Amino acid sequence: MHKNFKIYISEVFDPKFNLSLEQWLMENNAPDEVVFFLWQNENTIVIGRNQNPYKECDIKKLNEDKVQLVRRLSGGGAVYHDLGNLNFTFIAAEENYNVIDNMSLILKGLSRFGIQGYFNGRNDLMVQDRKFSGNAFVSENGVSCHHGTLLVDVDLSKLTTYLTVSPLKLQSKGIDSVASRVVNLKEISKNITIDSLKEALIDSFNEFYETKAEVVALNEKTVDLKAYLEKYSSWQWNFSESPDFSISIEEKFPWGMLELYIEFSDGKIEKCRFFTDAIELEDFQSLERALENTEFKSGNIIEAIEKIINNEQIKLDLCSLISNKLQ
Repeated sequence: MHKNFKIYISEVFDPKFNLSLEQWLMENNAPDEVVFFLWQNENTIVIGRNQNPYKECDIKKLNEDKVQLVRRLSGGGAVYHDLGNLNFTFIAAEENYNVIDNMSLILKGLSRFGIQGYFNGRNDLMVQDRKFSGNAFVSENGVSCHHGTLLVDVDLSKLTTYLTVSPLKLQSKGIDSVASRVVNLKEISKNITIDSLKEALIDSFNEFYETKAEVVALNEKTVDLKAYLEKYSSWQWNFSESPDFSISIEEKFPWGMLELYIEFSDGKIEKCRFFTDAIELEDFQSLERALENTEFKSGNIIEAIEKIINNEQIKLDLCSLISNKLQ
């Protein structure tokens, strides 16, 4: 079959746009097309299709620092993106799709900088026994997608800052991320930049397939992604798609000990229990009933506390606890 090679670069640094664009490219992929897509996200956590964001990330810290969290279509673990990271995507019909070829093409592009990387046979590209690229895969309706990160000059301190959950007792059926030793490619080759890497990868793609594909830049004006953007912007997709899980919080206050236990399903509170030895008679049972079947958002819990709990100190302490632990 004759192959039609396409190279796209996103001019937008918003993860909602780029993941929307990636899905759009998959759904509009012609049987003869082989697509190579390069993109970047600014200050973003991207979680795998079957992951629990509450377990993988410090949600409160993400909110404080205005870091976006978006769920992708593929499996695998949570990753941090900033503008020191370059993402790549291969999209093709199954008969035109080969992961080993994709990895070889990436490694060939990196060899221009004297970087001798290798594929570890799992999901990572490595150099000097350290990971610089995590990869994930998804196939839908006969079209396959392989995407990955390339750590060029990422703020690695952010990985531990954001990909560390709050100290809650939390149990989940989701897929956990696996920590690995990582390295920026800039540490291996001082000459590499995002722009020079883009150029090297585009050349490598064209050389590998013996073609001269034109590079097409895409942005909000060149493609209509409204329906996809609604999905990737929604709380339902990014949070309620989380696997069932439970948390428990214990805290000592001047008015007594409190243990809060919550079970979640489809992003909603399925069961909620407050246990306390407080002498003050507060209507915790009404609070439990009010919270069941509501979306797991700290604002919802705080709103219910403010309506139902009468004691001002207990109300203040509970709201502060929820704000600090669950936001």
